[in-house]
Amino acid sequence: MRLKPGFVSLRPCACAACLLALCLLGGCLPKSKAWTHPREPNPRKEDRLFVEDTKFCEDKIGPQPEGAAAEAAMADCLKRLGWKPKE
Repeated sequence: MRLKPGFVSLRPCACAACLLALCLLGGCLPKSKAWTHPREPNPRKEDRLFVEDTKFCEDKIGPQPEGAAAEAAMADCLKRLGWKPKE
């Protein structure tokens, strides 16, 4: 049995679709965050800024607070940097 030329040309598209599905299902997309920055309209820049600001706040807070105290300190730091909790 000989394959039709149309079938062979569909294989790369099918492979690309499978890879895309695996990336989407595998968690390649950034996690949604509970904070938003009203002065940054670009979502990609906002994501990068959130990573930078989170790292800054973690370094500022240090390892001492734990549990609810750590969450409150992180929220306070992010609010000072202009972040607002999502509603």
